[in-house]
Amino acid sequence: MGVRVLAVGHILVDIKVRVKEFSDKDELSPIKEVCYGVGGSAANVAIGVKRLGGEEGLLGKVGMDSFGRIAIDELMKERVSLEWIKIEPRCETGFTIVIINKDGDLEMYGTKGASEALTPEEVSAVKMDGYDFVHIASLRADSSLAAAKLAKEAGATVTFDPGRELINKGMRHLSPMLKHADILLLNMREAGVLTGCQAPENAADSLLKAGAKGVIIKLGGEGVYYKIEGKEGRVPAFKVKAIDTTGAGDAFASGFLIRMGEGEGPDESIRFGNAVAAMKVTKLGSHEIPVRNEVEEFISSYK
Repeated sequence: MGVRVLAVGHILVDIKVRVKEFSDKDELSPIKEVCYGVGGSAANVAIGVKRLGGEEGLLGKVGMDSFGRIAIDELMKERVSLEWIKIEPRCETGFTIVIINKDGDLEMYGTKGASEALTPEEVSAVKMDGYDFVHIASLRADSSLAAAKLAKEAGATVTFDPGRELINKGMRHLSPMLKHADILLLNMREAGVLTGCQAPENAADSLLKAGAKGVIIKLGGEGVYYKIEGKEGRVPAFKVKAIDTTGAGDAFASGFLIRMGEGEGPDESIRFGNAVAAMKVTKLGSHEIPVRNEVEEFISSYK
């Protein structure tokens, strides 16, 4: 049996639109490519874990509408377990419109919809026994905290990627959750907003003092800084030409969790996560995560 990961959080539909240039006011910019597919951080991580050879679970909520059907159909095609997915008939499925220009710059518009209707009571009804990791991503604070408490009771390692909306509410809003997080995953902008620190080392120290047990700070093209279980370091990124950076953090999390679950230390696990993220950003789509042998070939051939 592979590494078992339960991803908890948003299930959305992504609408990706590629254009040459963003349009100015009252101007039309021709569309080069458009695609629809399941997205949301939790769904992306569940798909990534499955593609990389792990055993996944997914806890989230969609509406009873056409976008909900798109999300469920694609999750079924990816052979992701639907056991813990909830249907909310009173809300529409959340979606994100992502517009990408020729330089890879993004404009994003969206609504979380049914994803944010997942309640602590619904979370508490889920059985988390047997999971190695419970990865909580971009979910409202009260439901995130319920998931973290249940995961700890079940003996799972809790990883937490709060997402920009929770980050923008500040440290006080996140503090109860940080105390239940074994590893906190942020990018440098998010770490800076939370702590006021501009250097990853200082930001990590501040987050550890706030209650987090381990911290990973993603630095984009500069790689990753981490401070976990008394160890710290930087792991460089793989250099690739990016087409679509949405979902890169979820791709990283998938790879990192798989290798950590297999007994590797932080350096090797982060390097594997970096490789998964690098391969993902060369493709259009937030969950275009490679399979295991493709990642291993990429790492071995990388110069």
